[in-house]
Amino acid sequence: MAEKALNQIKELVIELIRDKVGEDKARRIADKLVGGYYTHDYPITVEQLREMGLSVSTNIPPEVYELMILYPQARANRPGIEYLPYPIIPRPTTREGERR
Repeated sequence: MAEKALNQIKELVIELIRDKVGEDKARRIADKLVGGYYTHDYPITVEQLREMGLSVSTNIPPEVYELMILYPQARANRPGIEYLPYPIIPRPTTREGERR
């Protein structure tokens, strides 16, 4: 299933950039982006994308910032995983999953 997902996203990348960079270059770029070179949380830089041969602009229209305001992010000092100093012990159940 994972291999199928990788192939699908690779084909999508090729489809999106083929007309801009050509078939061979699109396949090389897709392999670089999808082939496990980067983790899912690695921020690919503008310079790295340009080195791959992509034309990248850093000019962002003001409307994008207006849209981003509508989707606030969690505070930076809030942990993504919370530590509980004690084990969680499930409460016993009675009939058919009913909790006491």
